[in-house]
Amino acid sequence: MRKLYSKLLAVFFLLATFIMVFDPVYAGFYRSSVIAAEMPSVPSGTNQRPAQGQRPPQGQRPSPGQRPPSQGHRPPVNNPRPPANHRPPSHHKPTHGYRPGKPGFGHRPPVRPPIYRPSRPVFIRRRPFYSYRYHPYRPYYWGPTWHPLGFFIAALATTAVIIAINNQEYHYDNGVYYVPASGGYNVVPAPIGATITVLPSGYSTIPVSGVNYYYYGGAYYTQTNGAYQVVAPPIGAVVTKLPDGAQEATIDGNKYLVYNGTYYQPVNANGQDAYEVVDMEEQ
Repeated sequence: MRKLYSKLLAVFFLLATFIMVFDPVYAGFYRSSVIAAEMPSVPSGTNQRPAQGQRPPQGQRPSPGQRPPSQGHRPPVNNPRPPANHRPPSHHKPTHGYRPGKPGFGHRPPVRPPIYRPSRPVFIRRRPFYSYRYHPYRPYYWGPTWHPLGFFIAALATTAVIIAINNQEYHYDNGVYYVPASGGYNVVPAPIGATITVLPSGYSTIPVSGVNYYYYGGAYYTQTNGAYQVVAPPIGAVVTKLPDGAQEATIDGNKYLVYNGTYYQPVNANGQDAYEVVDMEEQ
């Protein structure tokens, strides 16, 4: 009987050993229990070490293509730098034909001319054709090769020619007259009697009492023997362009412009601002 119990007990232990070794459910439960029993306990509140191969969270990771913020705070830029080929819009466009610093053809913006005070009383010898009508003085430029009186230039163009008048030599180039100065040349008024073969580009034809005068840069020409000769400004001539360099004189309460000794009365001719040469004499 004892042998029978011994055999049954041996079979029971053999069966139990087989179950513990080959049964996955019991084996997993047993191993987890053993590992849990062997690991030391972790106090509450302590960060647990993540499992191997798992990356701990580090806040919100940026999505692909998103640049993380810099360490320091950079203030916003209120005025970004424009591209190199960007030209800011012009709210105040210059007068047509006028280029600041390098004037071309056209009127400049209105200016207040310097005051001219005659040394003697001035009288109007002949009544002008047009009535007096004041308008602002806007100097006119005849292109980049034209220069006002007193302008200094270091060297002349190769197209300049020499004109001799009363034993005085002038250098002429495209409607402008020069005289030698220290280190260069100065622009002077067109000398009466000077003769040129071709009128400068941009001249105007001014008819006065049946005679055609040719006007350019404040100078008047008449045609003589196939050439053009500088003459005094004809009384009654009406021009729409006065060059830079005019002065303002007040006569009997009216404001006139004086250019190179000639008085011009502001008028309105055919709906256009203009100037009439008036016969005024200082006595």
